Amino acid sequence: MFEMKETYTPAQAKRAKEQLEQLVAAKKISSRQAAAHRMHIARRVRVALKSSYTTPAARRAKTEIDKLTEAGTIPPMSARAYRAHITKRTMAA
Repeated sequence: MFEMKETYTPAQAKRAKEQLEQLVAAKKISSRQAAAHRMHIARRVRVALKSSYTTPAARRAKTEIDKLTEAGTIPPMSARAYRAHITKRTMAA
């Protein structure tokens, strides 16, 4: 059916959510079960953060965080914390 993991990378989370949609469409699980699985996934997405960023790298990282938020892979409050982490660690050019 659906295998739950301890942690997910953003790409794994996206694939898992797509798999859930397919299971709901095939009526193998209910939409309520799928919602519970989605919450499980959202709480366990891990994003790799660095100890310091150059200005262009920070811009790219923030863009990636925005994309993940729009896709629903990470929650908005986590995205806010990630952006703050990146901003604090950006080296002035």
